[in-house]
Amino acid sequence: MGFDIGLVKAMRSAEKVLVFTGAGISKESGLPTFRDLDGIWTKYDPMTFATLEGFISEPVLVWNNYRMRQIQISETLPNPGHYTIAAMEDYYPEFLLVTQNVDDLHERSGSTKMVKIHGDAFGVRCVDCSTKYRSNSLNLPDTFTAETLPRCSACNGICRPDIVWFGEYVNEDDINKAYDYANTCDMVIVVGTSGEVSRGYGLVQTTARRRKTVVEINPNETALTDYATYIVREASGTSLPRLWTQVTESQPNA
Repeated sequence: MGFDIGLVKAMRSAEKVLVFTGAGISKESGLPTFRDLDGIWTKYDPMTFATLEGFISEPVLVWNNYRMRQIQISETLPNPGHYTIAAMEDYYPEFLLVTQNVDDLHERSGSTKMVKIHGDAFGVRCVDCSTKYRSNSLNLPDTFTAETLPRCSACNGICRPDIVWFGEYVNEDDINKAYDYANTCDMVIVVGTSGEVSRGYGLVQTTARRRKTVVEINPNETALTDYATYIVREASGTSLPRLWTQVTESQPNA
């Protein structure tokens, strides 16, 4: 099935593109979302596992949960949607991927021009002095005890996952870079986000107010649907590769 020719032409002619992804694209690889009926927050209390207060109270419990997620992510593969977004990066003169996802599936599919506004599941940060580390540099055990919690080599403080938890602000540099693109791009392509959190960032609204093209790729209606110029009601893992083939193939009469 072909896609709307207006959408295809708009994607062909765009020169500066912002792609904005959420948990839906990773769900297609097998990673659970947070807010779906079978999501992570139906099994784990976010006030314990996604707040600084919860971490300070139960650091071993929280770290074991995140270590389990790190292992799960490592065993998961990028899907065709991830690889298509990586191909877009090579195609457009100016490109930025803004993702809410903390996994590394975009990186493993080849994306490099990217900001991760909710942090990184494989990042580690000292609670006291904010020194940052990568998990693989710390040789973390698969299961933690109070004695094996990761500690900062600079101040010996306890380290936490470098993820934006409830009640915390996203990284200012990252969100400013995203806004700069939203204020100057030709098109924003929204993939796999419900908009329940991301609507608050205003990236899609900013692009829509400038009367630039907004594309939503999601099997479900979302909080961002009303801003969309074009809507693809399919999962991104199957629709994005087909759409990208149509955009990049030679169609002199289109």
